[in-house]
Amino acid sequence: MSVMKRWVIPGLVAVGAVSGVSLLSETGKLEGDLTARSSKVLDVAQFDWASISFTGRDGTLSGVAPNEKAAQMALDLVKKEWGVRVVEDKTTLLPAQKPFTWSLERTGDALAMTGFVPYDLIKRTPGFIKEAAGVSSLDNQVKAARGEPKDFDEAVGLSATLLGVLPAGKAMLEDNKLTITGALEDGNAAHVELFGKLKELIASQDMGEIEVDLQIAEPKKPEPPKEPEPTNDMAAGGAGEAINGLIITRTDKGVDLEGAVPSDKAKKDLLSLAYRKFGFGGVEDKLAVKEGAEIAGLSADAFSKAANAALQAVSRLGEGKAELLEGGLNLKGGAFYDGALAQVKDFLASALPQGLSANSDLAVVAPGEAIAAAECQQILKGALAQNSIYFDSGKATISADSFGLLDGLIYTSLRCKEAAIQIEGHTDSDGDDASNQTLSEKRAQAVKGYLEAAGLSQDRLTAKGFGETKPVADNGTAEGKAKNRRIDFVIETN
Repeated sequence: MSVMKRWVIPGLVAVGAVSGVSLLSETGKLEGDLTARSSKVLDVAQFDWASISFTGRDGTLSGVAPNEKAAQMALDLVKKEWGVRVVEDKTTLLPAQKPFTWSLERTGDALAMTGFVPYDLIKRTPGFIKEAAGVSSLDNQVKAARGEPKDFDEAVGLSATLLGVLPAGKAMLEDNKLTITGALEDGNAAHVELFGKLKELIASQDMGEIEVDLQIAEPKKPEPPKEPEPTNDMAAGGAGEAINGLIITRTDKGVDLEGAVPSDKAKKDLLSLAYRKFGFGGVEDKLAVKEGAEIAGLSADAFSKAANAALQAVSRLGEGKAELLEGGLNLKGGAFYDGALAQVKDFLASALPQGLSANSDLAVVAPGEAIAAAECQQILKGALAQNSIYFDSGKATISADSFGLLDGLIYTSLRCKEAAIQIEGHTDSDGDDASNQTLSEKRAQAVKGYLEAAGLSQDRLTAKGFGETKPVADNGTAEGKAKNRRIDFVIETN
């Protein structure tokens, strides 16, 4: 073999191989550099939805963009980076919602937010709402979407402000219409004044294209005070003064709250809990605010804890009454069945503030007079029309706030012992059909289980879920959806 063949040609091959390795190494460095610099530019622009990769100097932009403008801006930013030749746009867009819905609901010192929010607001909105409403808890269930109405942020701001002063209520946005619901009490001077402030606040805001519908009835003004008749047992220092304590009385319509509370917040929280247990129409508010005072000799926190526990207990007692006074808590009434009596006693033992004296005169009420199936159905339907059975969000766990309502339904059901009852679960149209069907079945089964644990024969009970197939209101509105999320008791006839 010649010298040329032995050394020159193999040498050329070796040089070519080294050059190829060097080229690959340099290409890798180039791609890494372009990716790093482009990613940094996207991060600075807060386009965290975008991802960039390179093959040589050619880039590929991917991700779910909040809108067309954001996708184009991200594309332009990468194209301007030194060394980039071309960028292929493989981004997709967030789904557009039509109608675009959003809601905010207040219960006590907690808010729940559902629906849709523009991508660029989804991180900032929860903190803004908690600050504007002055609450510490927000159950955030919103999703990012396109299609929001113009001035969406104004609607959110007004909603948070209004729910910050309402004891309980809900703001529902559908496209450019914002509906505010809630309840204020007739004869309550503070509520009369609050209604005026709500109207002034709404009128003072520039809402752009958002139409505001305030669906809260104006409360009637209080009647002039009557001259009190002298009595020998006026509490806390003389005629006309508010009781230095709290009296909670179960009535045919719901519950009366009478006495004093240490702050506006304590009053709002207590009323909100009462509305949830008895419905807006079942609460009689006779509470006075003694700002900063020690009511019943308790600190503000201890008072709220004791008041909430007393209200929960009374909600499960027929003709129940709780008196939270300086001597402690006095509770009397009748539970609707043996299991409820034991549960109320156990609950009070753990829920009351440490050191608070508690005296109870509790029993199980006598069985009610037997009634026909038709009357039984009427009573069950009326109770569920006034209030709803609540569950943990998205779950089949019954809320403790609904134990009192369920106990009353059990008492009625025991009065028509021969009637078979079908417990029907229903949902709104949010989510897919299969998930809604499953949730409705599980919730109906949970209620059936509650009734069986109370002593109703399982032979009388059936549970059935209907998902979203039997709405009673428009699923196009947040208020309608709330009505469609329900449990019905249906007396079955042969």
